[in-house]
Amino acid sequence: MHPYVDKSELKERSKNPKFCIACFRVRDNVPVDRHHVCMDCRRGSTGVPKRLRAVTLKNGKTYFVDDRLGELRNIHDPGDRIDLKDLDGANLLA
Repeated sequence: MHPYVDKSELKERSKNPKFCIACFRVRDNVPVDRHHVCMDCRRGSTGVPKRLRAVTLKNGKTYFVDDRLGELRNIHDPGDRIDLKDLDGANLLA
């Protein structure tokens, strides 16, 4: 949520079907979906985070693949991480 707007104002602004909650603007020239996110924000052009893919290893744990950091991060415990350089082609996928 925008840091300078309370819930009641956000609820009021969301009544406009062209209002985007991600970039916090009324988008007349860009389609806005039913979740109030415009297509520019969906594409990530205005800083919307992208979803990380997840893999399950043979040990039964599921990890996010974070290419930016070059590591696998446990989806339940972010402190549990594996450096991709340490894998060195190991066959760990379930």
